[in-house]
Amino acid sequence: MARYLVIHTPTNVEDSTTRQPTDMLALAEKHGGEASSPRWLKTWSPDLHDDRMFTLWDARNADEISTVLSSFGFLDHMSVQALRVQEWGPEEVIAAQIS
Repeated sequence: MARYLVIHTPTNVEDSTTRQPTDMLALAEKHGGEASSPRWLKTWSPDLHDDRMFTLWDARNADEISTVLSSFGFLDHMSVQALRVQEWGPEEVIAAQIS
């Protein structure tokens, strides 16, 4: 599994078409557990003036995430950009200098 940071951007904020709401509970139940694939890990919302969301996933590939998001209603009003990422921080930098 690889780690993906996904940027969700509203496609048309002016569009007032009524859509079925995103099924967040079913998404959490089906893709939030340890054995889920892909696995939804976290979501961040920047602030009240930015309608984007950022989610973190474990997945085999980006298409797998897009398929899941589409099936739960996320892509009805948002575009998705999934970026494969590697996590590291100060400890890893220091450890690399020691070895």
